[in-house]
Order: sequence, then C-alpha cells, then structure tokens
Amino acid sequence: MTKNISTFFFIALLLIFSCTDPNLIGLEVQPPSDGIKITLTNEENNLLLTTISEDSLRSDETATLLLGHISYDEYFGESYAEFVTQFQLPYSNIDIGNKDSLIVDSVILSLSYSGSYGNNSALSVKVFNINQTIYKDSAYYSKQELNYDFTNLNLDDITYIYTEDSVLVRGQMKGPHMQLRLDESIGRMILDASGTGQLQDNTQFVEFFKGLYLKATDVSFSGGSIVYLDPFSSNTKLTVYYHSTNLDSLSLDFAISGDAARINLFNDKDIDRLIQLADTSSHTYVQSMSGYKTLIQIDNLESIKSALHDKVVNRATLDFEIETTGNSDDFQAHNRMYLVRIDNEGNDYFLTDYIVEGEDHFGGKLQNDKYSFNITRYFHQLLNNENYTNRLYLVSSGGAVNANRTILPKNKVEFNIIYTDL
Repeated sequence: MTKNISTFFFIALLLIFSCTDPNLIGLEVQPPSDGIKITLTNEENNLLLTTISEDSLRSDETATLLLGHISYDEYFGESYAEFVTQFQLPYSNIDIGNKDSLIVDSVILSLSYSGSYGNNSALSVKVFNINQTIYKDSAYYSKQELNYDFTNLNLDDITYIYTEDSVLVRGQMKGPHMQLRLDESIGRMILDASGTGQLQDNTQFVEFFKGLYLKATDVSFSGGSIVYLDPFSSNTKLTVYYHSTNLDSLSLDFAISGDAARINLFNDKDIDRLIQLADTSSHTYVQSMSGYKTLIQIDNLESIKSALHDKVVNRATLDFEIETTGNSDDFQAHNRMYLVRIDNEGNDYFLTDYIVEGEDHFGGKLQNDKYSFNITRYFHQLLNNENYTNRLYLVSSGGAVNANRTILPKNKVEFNIIYTDL
C-alpha cells in the first residue's frame, strides 16, 4: 500500500521511524517492494513554479510554415506568425524564348494547408520582397529581423481560410490550399531573365530573386487563427502563368521545398503582458511560437537528500494537470510537452530519462488532461551529482511549428518520489 506524505512531514516521519512504532502515527510497516510515496507540491512550497518568457527559437527549414494572427486571447493576448522563404527553379538553364514575346497572365502563390489553430475565418495577408539573401546552411531564429521591401505584392485584400475544402485550379480539383494573387511584376522580372545566368541554377536564382516575406492580420474579429502550411506539398509553389505570341496557357512553377531556405518568425511576448491578463499566482503557462515556458524549482533539496540517504528511490514522476476551462476548442492545449534540465550556466539539456529510455517511457503526452513524466534517472543524478541543478523547464513540443498554448493550475502539479528502505 502506498502512502502520500508531504515533504513538510517527511523529515519528522523518518525520525519517528527510527524510534517509534509507525502504527502510532497511522502508518503501516511496509515491505520494501511496496515503497513509500513522498509528494512535493507547490502548495507546500516544495515545488516552485514560475512562468517566464521563452527565448527566440531556432526556426529555419521547419517541416511546417506558420502564418496568421490571433488578435484576441483572454489569457495570452496577441500572437503573430510570419515566414520568409526562397524559391527553387523547376529546372536549370531556363530559356523560354525572347522576353519581348512573353506576356504575364498572372502570378499565384499557392500554400497547402496542413492544419490550423484558433478560430478560422479570414486573414489579410501581405507579401513583400526580401532584400537580403538567406542561406539554408545558416541558423536563423524566430525573432530574426530581416530587410524587406514595404510594397505589398498581394492583390487580394482578404483571404478566407478553408482548411478542409478542395480548390478548383484550371479545371482540376486540388487539395486544400491558400491561393494569393501577386503583382505581375514578379512574373515579369522572372520572364525577363529567361536565357540569362540568373536562371541558370538555384545558387544564382536565389541571389537574383531573394524570396518573399509573408505577414497576416486577423480581419474576422472572432479571435483569429494561425494556419499551418506544408512546404513539401506539390500544391505549395509560386506559379507564373504566361503566354507568348505563338502559344497560350504556359506556366512555370517554383517550389519552396528542396534546398530553399525558409524561416518561421514570431512576435515577442513579454512576461508583463501575460501578468496583466492571467493569474500567474495560481496558474502557470506554456505557449509555443517563442511564447512562454514554466520554470520548476525543487526546493529544500538538501533536506530531501539527507532524508533519502540510505534509501532506494524506485521511481520519480512529475505530473501536470491542465486547466480545461482555459484550454478551449479554439485554443487547445499541447498534445505533448517536454522537460529539460538547466545547468549552472543556464544551458538546457534533454533529460537522461528521455535520451536513454525513449519518449514512451519518459512520457509528456497529454492523456486524460494530464502530462506525466518519468524522471527517475534525473532525480538519481540530482541526488548524487553536484553538477546537476534543481531547476527544470517545462516547454512545448514543436514550439517552432505549432501555435498551441496550455494553462496549468499550480495546485494540480505533483512531484512524486517512491522509495524503499535498504
């Protein structure tokens, strides 16, 4: 039978064990295989939980592009997702004839949906030329500042979000995707380069046409949304439709997969804004898109180490229960979280439990409104290795590729330690 006791009583209990029959305080003598459970909680001031702003995340060449604007969230305020991307040639040495005989019909930027977050309705999307070269072999972060031309190239004022509906394209039904009509100047620039070194290969092409920067603003007045876009889909491309004096219905497609550099960008989220909107005294918060994370500090560590001397720690788990009323259908909690440890220099690392045992053993998946982590290896190291600190971060999984946010009541966070006597 497992017993729950708080750390406040733990030290005294061990002293009683050494000189008194445990039945006198309502506990049975237990065989070592059963173990005794100690629960550290925020309410007992043994587990300190603090929401802090997330640092800028590395966000280049992600598997998903994020675009949108959540204009109203009663707890987290405004959130923006933008991105910049290069394009790749359909083939090398493009030479489609005399530029004087080529006429641009339209330029369409198609972006395939892979999901969304928030209240889908409508966005005002702006598209700009970037003025600096970005490189796939360089590291870029979510708060990167880039130079771009301020002329909006998108000819449509409003883009309606239909993530489940197919789209009719030139007489054929295509999978759900966003279509943006861009200024014909982009097509004219590309066609004018026909037969030149600028369209010889991708290295020269991305120097010639450096790429596009996309921003979006919510115009639905219903909370807004962040859409997830698939850069690898065949429906994701920049298409220049044109004709010549001899031929109609011609086109060139430029993909953003392959060696194209691309970067997700998010707005800065100051902790003061969260404090104004949310109750950080009773709840802690985690948000993707370089939003917020939770700092966990195990207090009274020296007393815990002393009390567990000559004991065998069988298992250590850290459990978080979500606040269901704040995580609505529009703003769902994360499907998975991660715990990382912090060293004395402030660097963070994955726990040994995750690295050695794997994700299934480590936990962190949302099940029955709860995230549970097996951190037994970490706790053993914390007790025995002076280089380990008592600080952990609870962070979002896929923070650069999803828009989820999670609210966690502090009084429903438990650190459980199961031990037996030697």
